[in-house]
Amino acid sequence: MGVLCGCEENMVKIRLAFRRRQSHVVGMTVDLVHIRTLAQQKEDENWRFRGFVKFECELDEEEMDRQVWETTKRVWSGIDCMACANCCREIKPTFSEKEVNRLAARLGTTPLEFIDTYLEPNGDEDNPWQTRTTPCPFLKDNRCSVYEDRPADCKGYPYLYEPEFSSRSMAMISRTFTCPIVYGVIEELKRSCGFARRRRR
Repeated sequence: MGVLCGCEENMVKIRLAFRRRQSHVVGMTVDLVHIRTLAQQKEDENWRFRGFVKFECELDEEEMDRQVWETTKRVWSGIDCMACANCCREIKPTFSEKEVNRLAARLGTTPLEFIDTYLEPNGDEDNPWQTRTTPCPFLKDNRCSVYEDRPADCKGYPYLYEPEFSSRSMAMISRTFTCPIVYGVIEELKRSCGFARRRRR
């Protein structure tokens, strides 16, 4: 076998690193019990990471958001949400009046009947209703039966693509108990932002 030149050697290292990272992402569990166990084990560390992001990380807000978005895209590519559906089983999405009207029309009922059947008030001014039960009443065979008309709360979940991650990190830590994507992104960020190196000192 010939000796690799410096450029070729670097390319081999890059490919190996990518494969190790990819295998870690693809192997992420979507089992809710396992996710909760992992999140529980990492909870104290995650709170320390939150402090690091807010007060010690050298990245500014814009750079941090870009890092989060790139990491989210990579982690999400290795997780099948339809094989997971933890959010649909555990979280009560909220509904605006417009969303209630749209879903009522889809189901061939009136907005009042839709609210009486599926929703309960939550005190929020903009999205004053939420599903009454978990799992979501529209979850059928691990799929959303009203997917095209699902509320914005569901479309945006787990909100990793929204700006100002550092100011929303408390909510993200709580989502590690439900969403394997959030759990995976937080673990990746610990490495890419330097928290993991700091922790080993």
